[in-house]
Amino acid sequence: MALLLPACGSVGGRGGGADAAAGVCYGPSGWQVCLDAKASGQVPLQGTLDTDQSDAGNPCLNSQPASWTATQPDACIVVGDTIAVTSLRATGTRPLVLVAQTQITVMGRLDVASHRSPASVGAGTGSLLDCTSFGRSPDSGPPGAGGAGGSFLFPGGAGGTGDGTNRPGGQPAGGTAAAPARLRGGCAGQPGGGGAAADGGAGGGSVYLVSAGTIAISGIIDASGGGGGGEDGLHGGGGGGSGGMIVLFASAITTTEPTLLIADGGGGGGGSALSGAMMKGQDGHEPMVAIPIQPALGGTGGLLVGATGGDGGRGYPALSNTSPGLSGVAGDTGAGGGGGGGGGGYIRSSQALGTAVVSPAADLVTR
Repeated sequence: MALLLPACGSVGGRGGGADAAAGVCYGPSGWQVCLDAKASGQVPLQGTLDTDQSDAGNPCLNSQPASWTATQPDACIVVGDTIAVTSLRATGTRPLVLVAQTQITVMGRLDVASHRSPASVGAGTGSLLDCTSFGRSPDSGPPGAGGAGGSFLFPGGAGGTGDGTNRPGGQPAGGTAAAPARLRGGCAGQPGGGGAAADGGAGGGSVYLVSAGTIAISGIIDASGGGGGGEDGLHGGGGGGSGGMIVLFASAITTTEPTLLIADGGGGGGGSALSGAMMKGQDGHEPMVAIPIQPALGGTGGLLVGATGGDGGRGYPALSNTSPGLSGVAGDTGAGGGGGGGGGGYIRSSQALGTAVVSPAADLVTR
């Protein structure tokens, strides 16, 4: 399938200025990036990139092609004949979009995930418009209940009850009913009862790779959610962030072992122990970027004999019959509940991904 389409008119973009008749578009309907001329030059990407900047170190287009903004959000669009990604960390409010004429290669790790420690939010996480409201807020107590995990294509886990069964935990939003039609990241977890807003783990970021030729991956693309914050002072643990979004379109996509594409949820934070002891729960973790895939671990609840805080739930793809599963664990009487784990994000590809390990499973969309 050739993704370099007929002329799309004169639009802004790097290397612009060509006659409108020479304009070319990359990607399928609804996901097109149209440029005045074919993408050119060799673009190496490594180190860090801020999608909210446009300068020598952050080579995002200075203006947004109208073809893109007609259906898609403002993004950092990087174009070249070839784009070579070597261990790149991308942050910023805008998603990352890579557009190539001949080839995009990914070696090492392309990281748009969110992390709790050190605190860092991946490029293009879900906005308030993208994310629906939680089903219920956690009881603030004291002791507080756990916050729910963030949801995207797959829902997050519920927060654990606080003070035994006396304080209801947060309830997550439902998963997305249909595959998203626009580039967006994952949703943040819910703060635990009595805790701070920052205790909810950030959702994973979003990245779109489109090439008129090939995409070759011999490394990792990570768009996972961040872990929820562990709490003290009788508060409930924060929910983990959901996974984000990875989209691939090319005439051919090759993957070399060990290739890993991951958009899983972060683990929930642990709840706090007995009043006065200030026994803090541990922070939830991000998914281990390793094969085989293992769910992100939740943080351990604050420990005190007779009043232990609830453990945080594991992130997607945790199973409901595991212990702990996606939902946070109840705190003992006199202790806070654990936060729920983050739900799974969305991965979409125009081609089968061969031997790559992919979580969640990729949606194969060939048009």
